[in-house]
Amino acid sequence: MEDLRAKSVFHEIKNQISVCDLYTEVIRRTLEKKGIEDATITRAIKNIQNSLSLIADCANSLREVRLQELRLANLIDDAIEICKAYKEISFTNEISSDTAINADKNKFTSAVVNIIKNAIEAGASKVKFYTRSNDILIENNGEPIPAGIREKIFTDGFTTKSNGSGLGLVLTQKMFEEQGFILSLEKSDKNLTIFNIHKKQ
Repeated sequence: MEDLRAKSVFHEIKNQISVCDLYTEVIRRTLEKKGIEDATITRAIKNIQNSLSLIADCANSLREVRLQELRLANLIDDAIEICKAYKEISFTNEISSDTAINADKNKFTSAVVNIIKNAIEAGASKVKFYTRSNDILIENNGEPIPAGIREKIFTDGFTTKSNGSGLGLVLTQKMFEEQGFILSLEKSDKNLTIFNIHKKQ
């Protein structure tokens, strides 16, 4: 019964995604027909389509992880581009262009987007990405996570938001684990909060 309900929900999500994708294409073609060129609108449409693609792919592959060799810097750039729609903050990607990882493109990008969104919601104005040995570090200058709850942030159902579900970081951690990574909170103080994505050996 639960499996049938899940399939019904995924089917409806895919239907609505198709509608949204159709209308973004209608907007794009209408702008072209009228000779309207606007870089901001073009970027917005592209980001909407990329986000819809991510959602559709995640819905289709909840039980399947498709690993492939990918350029880490490109994955981070994709996540940054999507998050620019939430708020314009400073992003720094210090990851070498030749750094490659085995990951599921959409699942990895979605997980990174979730971490960035958390940083933005914590008031961050800067987010930086870099590597250290087998670790991928994501740091931000938002409000620190209180010491008393740091051990709880990856607990199912735990949230400090009035409208939160307590699933964000739990699902993010699970998505990384499915790809062979371990997500942890490395530090959080008045200056920086750093999340560590460690590649399992």
